[in-house]
Amino acid sequence: MEAVTYAARALDGTFKLFNQIADGMTPEQYNWQPGGTANPIAKTHIHAMTSVDFFINGILASTELRWKAFAPLHGLPSNPTEVWGFSGEVSLEALKEYSRDVQQAALAYISSLSDADLDREVDTAFFGKQTAAFMISLAGIHAMGHGGDMSAVKGLQGLKGLPF
Repeated sequence: MEAVTYAARALDGTFKLFNQIADGMTPEQYNWQPGGTANPIAKTHIHAMTSVDFFINGILASTELRWKAFAPLHGLPSNPTEVWGFSGEVSLEALKEYSRDVQQAALAYISSLSDADLDREVDTAFFGKQTAAFMISLAGIHAMGHGGDMSAVKGLQGLKGLPF
């Protein structure tokens, strides 16, 4: 199997599990503020998907972040890092639509690469110069880490977090 095929399949699997975790909630459950320092699922969902948008679609593919068009249509901060201080309600259905768009674009871009492209170095803005392979791996690990956060907050509400 070619490395780029493996990378695309691995990220697609991550997205499928992440999307299952980010489903099956009422608006109240999705936006619920847990006690302590945990974050609402809605804000974590935004953070995880805007990170994929930034890492893959922005840095690697050099395309416009999808968040820029999405946020104003849904009354969300134009800078996704400002979501942590946002006090409004976030629509799960709208975020699922945004996530699908981000994920499809990321997977299409990765599928267009050659194995040699995975060695291309990019300036990450946070991690110095790294390879495209690093950025793809980071996007998947980061999303799934936050999928675990979301699953735990679902569990605190008596919901099934992971689908198994």
